Amino acid sequence: MKNLYKAAASMILLPGAALITAPVSAAVIEFHFTGQYTLVDPAGLPMEQQPIESTLTYNSNSGVGSSPELAISNFDTFGNTATIYDISLEHVTGTNFIIGNMLVDWNFSFGLPVSMVWDASGLINAIDFGLEAGDIISGTDLKRNGTSIFDVGSAIPASDGLSSTALGTLNQGPAPLAVTTLNTATLCSPGSDCIGNALSGGAPFTDDGIAGSPMIDGPFPGLNVNFDIGSGNSLTVVSVREVPVPGAIWLFGSGLLGMIGIARRRKNGAR
Repeated sequence: MKNLYKAAASMILLPGAALITAPVSAAVIEFHFTGQYTLVDPAGLPMEQQPIESTLTYNSNSGVGSSPELAISNFDTFGNTATIYDISLEHVTGTNFIIGNMLVDWNFSFGLPVSMVWDASGLINAIDFGLEAGDIISGTDLKRNGTSIFDVGSAIPASDGLSSTALGTLNQGPAPLAVTTLNTATLCSPGSDCIGNALSGGAPFTDDGIAGSPMIDGPFPGLNVNFDIGSGNSLTVVSVREVPVPGAIWLFGSGLLGMIGIARRRKNGAR
C-alpha cells in the first residue's frame, strides 16, 4: 500500500509545482532462498531436518500475501521425496505474519494439507527499505556489495534451539520467513474435506508453544512441518524490475487533483 500512496501523492500539485508526467511504477522482486525443513513431533521434539531451496516473486504494488508466487523444490525426507504444491500466502493485516497453506505428496500419501504461520519481519523490512539485484540478507543484515547497510530484524525460527539425541541442538539463525509456534485456525474437518484443499488454515491463531502448525488430516496428525525460508543466511535478490502502476491508480490520483481544484475554487470564491 505504501507504493499506492506514493503513486497518488506524486500526482497532487502544490502551488507552483509542475505536473509529473513520468509513469509511476512498482517493483517486482525475485528472490532465491535456501532454508531448512524441520519436522517436529507432537511433543515438540525435532525428528528430522533437511536443507530446502525456494523462490519467491513479490509485487510491491499488490503487497505481501496478495499475489506472491512461492515455489519450494522437492526434497527427501525419511527416504522418500516430498513434493510441495498449490502454495498460497496470506498477509495478516496489521502484522508481519504471513500464513502459508500448501499441499504435500509423500510416500503414496497425496494432497496432505500443511499450514504454518511465518514471522516475515526480515522480508517485509528489507522490501520497505528498498532492494537491488544482488542484495543478500545474512542473518538480520541486509548486505550490498559485501557491506552491511541495514538491520532488517529477521526473527528466530521457533524450532531453533530444539534438541534431540539424533539431531543435537538446532542452530539455524535468523530467517526472513521464520516459522512461529502459532497454529492456524482449523477450516476443515479431519478425514473429510481437508484432502485436496490447500486452504487448510487461517487466522485467528492459537499457540501450543510447538514450532509449526500441526497437521490435521491424513496419516500424520499432530506432526509439525516447518519451512524456515532464508535461514542459514541465504536470501538473495535475483532481480528487481519496475512495472507500471495500473490505470486505476492514475484515475484515483486524477480524482484527488479534481477535488483539490474544487476546494481551491470554493476557497477563492469565498474571498
